[in-house]
Amino acid sequence: MYLIKNAAAFFLLLLLTPAILGDPLRAETKTPIDVMWARTDFAPYFIVKGEHQGKGISDQIIVHLTKKISIVKHHPVNMSLKRMLKNARSGVAICHVALLRTPERETFIDYSLPIMKSYPNGIITTAKGLEKFGLTPKTIAPLNLEKLIDKNLSISVHDGRSYSPYIDNIIKQELSKKHSIFRVKTGLKEHERLVLMMANNRLDGLIARPEEVQFINIDQKLDQTLYFVKIIDNSSTDFSHVGCSKGDWNKELIKQINTLIEEDEVLIKTINDAQNKWLPTHLHSSHIFH
Repeated sequence: MYLIKNAAAFFLLLLLTPAILGDPLRAETKTPIDVMWARTDFAPYFIVKGEHQGKGISDQIIVHLTKKISIVKHHPVNMSLKRMLKNARSGVAICHVALLRTPERETFIDYSLPIMKSYPNGIITTAKGLEKFGLTPKTIAPLNLEKLIDKNLSISVHDGRSYSPYIDNIIKQELSKKHSIFRVKTGLKEHERLVLMMANNRLDGLIARPEEVQFINIDQKLDQTLYFVKIIDNSSTDFSHVGCSKGDWNKELIKQINTLIEEDEVLIKTINDAQNKWLPTHLHSSHIFH
């Protein structure tokens, strides 16, 4: 009888030990965390519809990274940049390719090493729009944004997007005024509407990069030429990064991304080839990343 009681107690102890001490086998096989990869409306970095859907610069980088990295479960999701940043602030496991570093974003986003070079922002406009800026196709020259704010102009900017510390500051100051030259756009699928507004002289321009001009021209097969005018800006950055919401969950992920950026020649070729596809030819050599 004594042996039976002790055998029963020993068996009960075997059952309870994993619950008390933790099952070592279970501890070693953690379920990979789910990570969203935000695909924002920012062609040609993300192309969310049309003939070139999924072939944007950042689209191709995400495909490469998610094939190479298996420590998390990857979920590409279309969303606005504003929603992406809101999710990141809330601590949702989310990443974006590629973000500019800003002091405000660094409070809730961790960054990889630089992953691509970025041409500074300028103003995209039509021949008619050039006239409003005091220019012609033959006399295009960099514009001083501060000297435009008192003129009768309408320039589109994207809600949540960072252009550069200098441009961001001017936009922020202007939007606090009753009458501003800036018109804020939000959400997905905006390019066609904005270009149509420029073509119909309801919008004078939008702040963007030269590769966006090239994409719009190619994607929409425009009858009229779009022009890119530089903004005089000493604060612009040449590099963008993979950005992920802060948290211990991202440490190993960003470490592996950094290793790929430093060592993966296929990734670097993918980035350079994708950028060259959407850049005006004369800018190709200035965008070689490595």
